[in-house]
Amino acid sequence: MNGFRTLYDLDPNFDLTSVQNCYSPQNNVHLSTTMENGENIKAFGDSAVNERTARQLFQKFRSGDLSLCDEHRSGRPHSLDDEDLQAAIEEDSRLKCNEYAKQFNISDETIKLHLYLLGKMYRLFKGVLHILLEVHQRQRVALCMSLLSHPRTASIFNLVLTSEEKWILYDIPKHSKHWLSRQDTVPHSEKPPMRPCKIILCIWLTGRQEVHY
Repeated sequence: MNGFRTLYDLDPNFDLTSVQNCYSPQNNVHLSTTMENGENIKAFGDSAVNERTARQLFQKFRSGDLSLCDEHRSGRPHSLDDEDLQAAIEEDSRLKCNEYAKQFNISDETIKLHLYLLGKMYRLFKGVLHILLEVHQRQRVALCMSLLSHPRTASIFNLVLTSEEKWILYDIPKHSKHWLSRQDTVPHSEKPPMRPCKIILCIWLTGRQEVHY
């Protein structure tokens, strides 16, 4: 009905009954929808409706409804209770916006708006190595306390074998500095090789003595 609204905005005294007469099937029995709409375009100019709207008017007037007002349509409800959305999030916070939209029968944009107003962010879960329950925490505390209360002279420390390694170079060059005058030449020395000769020293020992080296 945009063409009628344009005519009414241009001229508030425009009579809408003339539109009904133009597209009434009783007054245009011998004309088709396309021909009649062409005649109306010549009469009203750019403000005339298109052919699709004219067909809808013919069908509407033929059924006996001569009203030019738009029919009421319910559509999707745009209202959403934040408490209901909060309850749905607490029940399952892994759902996406389109899944919440299907659940409440509203659009995705409405869900996104209410989630933003509630201060919600869709964040990835944080990965951890292990999920510790309360019983696991109590077990760890008990083990730590038992180790702290165990005497250091216990035989278990003597059964533990540890090893140490140390690389030893055959030749360790010394980088010495010289006191020189401004006109003296700085002495040159050969740089050490990138892979100098070296040996590794290994030792195995317990809490009491050395076992092998």
